[in-house]
Amino acid sequence: TLRSTVTLFVRLFRNRYYCDADFLSFRMSWQATCLLLLVSSSLAVKREDFKTCDQSAFCKRHRSISSSTGYQVDWPSIQKDANQLRAVLFNDDTKLELRVTGLTEGRLRVQIDEPKETAIRQRYIPTQALSGEPEQLPFHSVQVESEHVEIVNGDKQAKAVIHRSPFVVDLFNGNGDLVTQINAGGKLKMDVFTTREDGVQYPDGFWEERFKSWTDSKPFGSSSVGVDVTMVGFRSAFGLPEHADSFALKSTVGVTDPYRLFNLDVFEYEIGNPMALYVAVPYLMAHKREATAGVLWLNAAETWIDTQSTDNSKGLFRKMWNTVVPDESVPNFTAHFMSESGLVDVFFFSGPSPQKVQSQLAVTTGVTPLPPLFSLGYHQCRWNYKDQDDVAMVNDKFDEHDIPMDVIWLDIEHTDGKKYFTWHPIHFKNPKQMIDGVAASGRKMVTIIDPHIKKDTGYRVYKDAKDMELFVKRADNTTDFEGHCWPGASEYLDFFNPNTREYWIAQFAFDRYEGSTEHLFTWNDMNEPSVFSGPEVSMDRDSIHYGGMEHREVHNIYGMQYHTATFEGLLARTGGVDRPFLLSRSGFVGTQRSAAIWTGDNAAQWSHLEIAAPMTLSLSVAGIPFVGADVGGFFGNPSEEMLVRWYHVGAWQPFFRAHAHIDTRRREPWLFSQKAMEAIRRSIRERYALLPYWYVLFRDHSEHGLPPMRPLFYEFPKEEKHFETQDAWMVGSSLLVHPVVSEGSTSVTVHLPENDGDKPARWFDYHSGAPRAAGEHTIEVPLYESETPVWQRGGTIVPIWQRIRRSGWLMRRDPLTLLVALAANGEAEGVVYMDDAKTHAYKEGEYVKARMEYRTTSSASSTFTSKAEGKFEAKNWIEKIEIRGVHSSPTSVVMRVEGEEGQTLAGWKYDKKMQTLTLRKPAVLITRGYSIDISF
Repeated sequence: TLRSTVTLFVRLFRNRYYCDADFLSFRMSWQATCLLLLVSSSLAVKREDFKTCDQSAFCKRHRSISSSTGYQVDWPSIQKDANQLRAVLFNDDTKLELRVTGLTEGRLRVQIDEPKETAIRQRYIPTQALSGEPEQLPFHSVQVESEHVEIVNGDKQAKAVIHRSPFVVDLFNGNGDLVTQINAGGKLKMDVFTTREDGVQYPDGFWEERFKSWTDSKPFGSSSVGVDVTMVGFRSAFGLPEHADSFALKSTVGVTDPYRLFNLDVFEYEIGNPMALYVAVPYLMAHKREATAGVLWLNAAETWIDTQSTDNSKGLFRKMWNTVVPDESVPNFTAHFMSESGLVDVFFFSGPSPQKVQSQLAVTTGVTPLPPLFSLGYHQCRWNYKDQDDVAMVNDKFDEHDIPMDVIWLDIEHTDGKKYFTWHPIHFKNPKQMIDGVAASGRKMVTIIDPHIKKDTGYRVYKDAKDMELFVKRADNTTDFEGHCWPGASEYLDFFNPNTREYWIAQFAFDRYEGSTEHLFTWNDMNEPSVFSGPEVSMDRDSIHYGGMEHREVHNIYGMQYHTATFEGLLARTGGVDRPFLLSRSGFVGTQRSAAIWTGDNAAQWSHLEIAAPMTLSLSVAGIPFVGADVGGFFGNPSEEMLVRWYHVGAWQPFFRAHAHIDTRRREPWLFSQKAMEAIRRSIRERYALLPYWYVLFRDHSEHGLPPMRPLFYEFPKEEKHFETQDAWMVGSSLLVHPVVSEGSTSVTVHLPENDGDKPARWFDYHSGAPRAAGEHTIEVPLYESETPVWQRGGTIVPIWQRIRRSGWLMRRDPLTLLVALAANGEAEGVVYMDDAKTHAYKEGEYVKARMEYRTTSSASSTFTSKAEGKFEAKNWIEKIEIRGVHSSPTSVVMRVEGEEGQTLAGWKYDKKMQTLTLRKPAVLITRGYSIDISF
């Protein structure tokens, strides 16, 4: 269309650097040329380019349901076996099949589908999103009464009660609390696959739908599904990423469009908008003082979710609901899930704690495998570093200014004409030499590889894919789908085809990707998929994938299918020895198993800095922990103040990368004032000091599922004032971070939680060790002179590095300092974890994990102990232990290393004002067990 053509060329025209190289490769009418001259060179998101619910036929129909759809359970149809109950649901129009399955770990799965014997087409279930087939568990009991069935899960941690008429599923946690209901609002609706009949009146958009100039054919008619899910007794719920909106989900009913999950390339997205962005994770969790519960809506099609938090509404079945919970003042949070296709497939996570819900989600969808150490450091990126000399200069400048950095990134200009797995023949003519030069500094590189393949018969990847029929097809299922992206005319690989995946994996081999080495890693962008010439800047929904699947059925998982194939390619190139690192823009349920995610094309605006934490928190609680927002904002030029404050934030989020659009001014740290550069350097060095702790957190995540970046209520679940906090967060269980994110501010007001379980909370300034009382404080944070405001929680031990080198990789064997912050009861605990930082040998026991404890044994003595496990011969030794919250000076300090006699430790110092005891040079390897007895 004319509009899409203009949009494409405006994007190219704005970016003169690469426009000059590629502009002539496009055939452009003189009319489009003239239009280009009339279009502003500064574009913001064009809302009219993206659908609203009213413009989506299925969303409009589902959202308009105002009375119960009338489903009941056909009682004689009930069948049960050891771990599954089946029954027929019916109303005046449709029969459906219900399945309730018992799973391990306090989980239940509720599915509603078309009956197999009458369905003319199988509905797509995105099993690739799951971490294997969910482990089923025989029911403890199934009791069928006249009006309901009660099912108790095998571990007694979850219970389902299925009501006969009207059909409602009540879900209880292990404490016997009703926490979730399915269809309490009576909104269950499924458009079954059908054949068109003459004379039948179908709803608008049932067989064909138009949006602007595009027509979406629906050869099987509408196949939409929807149902309401109520989180009973909860005011607040979280998740449903990705949206540039508040961490706590807002009420959309009668206020805005529903939250939309449909992976899209949204150009310069707005803040406070429920529009779809790059990632779609249909998962929400709700929390209150007494309980936490989670719900996963497993569906890869476009999904809208209407949300409502209320103290009074109990759905359409108030009378029945009140027989279970008679108190009408009990609040609830309702989410009406509406998907274009697929089936009702709900995983219920019973909790009852935030940590347990997170663990249940992790068991279902997987975790991020332990990343290589370098990936937790600082990443320097730009669209684009122009040539090899530019890369070498940037690499050298970081050393010149004593700023650590681990990775330099190259965007699309490094290729030969936007053909991936190639290098620009002039600017990057000797890539291996360039990569080796960066690696000599202990650093890595990353190149971008996108899923659109330039339509060029001289391009090896295009010719191979064409010959092997690996591309997505048009609706006719015979011709290949074609759209426009950065290279111009492009075709899109079908990653649902096993042959495509096999081919793609092979391209990362060092002898296939010429110039690549083990020090080069990958960035997958534009994989929503982004199609400049397509509807909503994406692929036609009626395009066909392997096995006859329509794109509408798999849209939200396409990007994940792509980046998982890339991950497998990076894994295969070293025979599975080295850990891959991969960044993806698009994501779905399960993305965390193979990729880190960033929040996409943000802008150099204070509102985008402020929203970075809510967006990354939402992704974290939804199971995607390796997340970050581009430091400085991708679009535009940040002020010096904004850039300094953004580094304060970025250094304390899991993925730490600076990135910028090609039109922006260069913004490497040394290009600003001396004071700004020093402040930025200080933030980056803070990150490197804390790398041992980040490494512990990612190892813990890979084992238990807890995200490194956490909302405050994860650690302080009973303090209601923190439930919706989004301007502060926890890094692990030990550190609370509250940065400045508003223009002109030189202070923050922080609320330090007051109760730590059954004891009063204690806090210490992370940087100085000074004790800080719980409660509200206003902290001065001058722009250039201060660190990010961070507090260490009493009862924790945090390992850090104090010898900052040019990269994290070069610090991996360095000595450690332990920051011990004592709780009110005089105790603390923590972990040090180390391995080779690079390979998968840790899975075979090649690691060391030292569990540390500080215990006050009496009023006159305390003991610090460390016990190590694992067989990795780590070279790290303990050079200092700083104990915070000690009320008096010791009389003696004796150290006992296992197998050796105790020795008096002379190198200690007590600071009465700071209440800090510092033990210098214990000089013991972390692989050794040891204890330190302190007498007062």
